[in-house]
Amino acid sequence: MHVSRSPFAVVLFAALTALASASLAGSICGTVRDATTLAPVPQAAIFLFDNTDTYTGLYAGTDVNGHYCVNNVPDGTYTLQVKVNDYITATITGVEVTTTTGVDVDLHPRFGLAQPWPNPASSTVNFRLAAAPDSQVDLNVYDVAGRRVYGWRGRVSAAGERTIEWNLRDFNGTELQSGIYFVRLHSTDGTLVRRFVRLR
Repeated sequence: MHVSRSPFAVVLFAALTALASASLAGSICGTVRDATTLAPVPQAAIFLFDNTDTYTGLYAGTDVNGHYCVNNVPDGTYTLQVKVNDYITATITGVEVTTTTGVDVDLHPRFGLAQPWPNPASSTVNFRLAAAPDSQVDLNVYDVAGRRVYGWRGRVSAAGERTIEWNLRDFNGTELQSGIYFVRLHSTDGTLVRRFVRLR
């Protein structure tokens, strides 16, 4: 049976659908500041991930006053990842969006962890980190069960940066199995965690 709709009904249905879609989209806005000086951080990049840690394709950058807005965000719970100069400097989890959600970020200066590369890794993987010059940091790698498979403790250079190349062998010299691993950087300025995949 075919049901015809009047042109008015079609237009009304389209308008109501658009209104419903618009009500499901919100924004995440805030300011990125230096945690020590409280000065705004311009040119920081904010990336949005969903609750399964999948990149949504939504992002924003901070202006000269450190302000940002990620728009057209569907209702849900998200993770914000903040990058400065290619370093991931902060991760904020559990951000709930219904309409406009305010999230201010205070960054510790020169504390960050780049995405491990190559990723996936087969023979070696590199961890590039930044911290306060000559500060001590701990870097540990865990498997998905939470077991620590690698660890390093040391100081960064006077320039505040260090790259660590790892041969993907555990404390016993055994090659890691294929799978997902987490690298955790910790210092007095905070803790950052990144994920990478090992393929044999």
